[in-house]
Amino acid sequence: MTDDLGLPGRRELPPEVLDNLRMSLREGMGKPVRRRRPIVAAAAAAVVLVLAGALVTAVLIREPDRPGPVVANPDFSLDWPKAVAAMDRCWAAIQKRGRAADFPARDEWVPRFTVSPAWTQVTVVAITADDKPFFCETTLMTATVSDPAAVPVYTRGARTAALFATPAGTVAGIADPDWPKLEVTGKNDGSSSVMETAIFRPGNLFVHLGSMKVSRTTYSVGPTQGEQSRPNEYQAPYLLPPAPEPAVSSIDRPVSPVPERATPAGEFFKTCTEGASEALPDADAYQVGALLEVDDVKVVAARSGDRAVVCQGGIGYRAGQNEYYRTFPDLPKSPGAIHTLRTETVGRVDQDGNSVKPRNSYVGVVPEAAAVVKLDFGTGKTVDATVGAGTFGAWVPDDVSRDYENAKVGITVLDAAGAILHQGTLPLY
Repeated sequence: MTDDLGLPGRRELPPEVLDNLRMSLREGMGKPVRRRRPIVAAAAAAVVLVLAGALVTAVLIREPDRPGPVVANPDFSLDWPKAVAAMDRCWAAIQKRGRAADFPARDEWVPRFTVSPAWTQVTVVAITADDKPFFCETTLMTATVSDPAAVPVYTRGARTAALFATPAGTVAGIADPDWPKLEVTGKNDGSSSVMETAIFRPGNLFVHLGSMKVSRTTYSVGPTQGEQSRPNEYQAPYLLPPAPEPAVSSIDRPVSPVPERATPAGEFFKTCTEGASEALPDADAYQVGALLEVDDVKVVAARSGDRAVVCQGGIGYRAGQNEYYRTFPDLPKSPGAIHTLRTETVGRVDQDGNSVKPRNSYVGVVPEAAAVVKLDFGTGKTVDATVGAGTFGAWVPDDVSRDYENAKVGITVLDAAGAILHQGTLPLY
């Protein structure tokens, strides 16, 4: 029939057009009727428009088991499988806590974008339903959901508010609509950070996923400064009020068997991760491994699947008199199954003010079958590392190479029967 009229052939609407149609249609429909049963296929509306000279009728179908609106913002993405899996877990946690009446029905949830960086096991989904935004966060073990009825507490002098904050390091909410991007600064007793965060339109939603413990961090926000230089101790201009408590937070997938903590390494790992200013999602899922101790400080490595972490600290750490702890997530210095982990120099000052020489640990990841790890630092003597749970650790001897670019450490990894699993080198620094 289109040939008879001289019109172009029928074709699919571009995703961004469909996205805009859905959003415009939603704004004009008013508050939707809430449903408590799955929708098999419901026609939301019929839209007639002229596109490229052709009369097109678009029927918008809303089906909860198919991908929703395409994210039009270039700074965002919507990973549909991850979004559905996370929302299903959050909904199950809501139901288990008896809070379903406080939320829109699950089939009304529309995911807008997902945040799930490779360096963490955290996934955050920004959702709208009943014209309200809320957020769903999942980790390996937990499901946490913000309260869609929470009243935003805005910054003084700007229209930015946090609606969601979690122990995993997530801060999410609504940004000032006049800001092109959001700058978030965080400061606690152990560290500080500055991060540029994109703003999702429409809705002005943001998700800041950082490495700092929210409960111990003060956040400030402002419009992004771009490439401008910032003074030391810089803080964004508007103090961000704390977010409301999540509506639901649940350990919905506990690990089994529970990792051992009734050992010196396990006890220190628990003390260290609880005392550190950095967040470690799913800390209870980590198997503790190599433990090093000197003077009043300790260093421990732990693994959870293919992820590893180092936690270190104690009395006098960082040349002080008080307890101080730090957590370092796995940022491998060299690729592959066998690599080193980030650590920091440790040292202390005794009660008489005499400093104790600083010490450096050398910690890394090896196959779980490893029973013996021998290290050659080039000093003419092989060092037997402490080994456990697929990790190794040793103190770096005195007078090792200061060639920060090229210095290597020889490594030999053996299993319990003495068979060589690996032999090679790793970077010293």
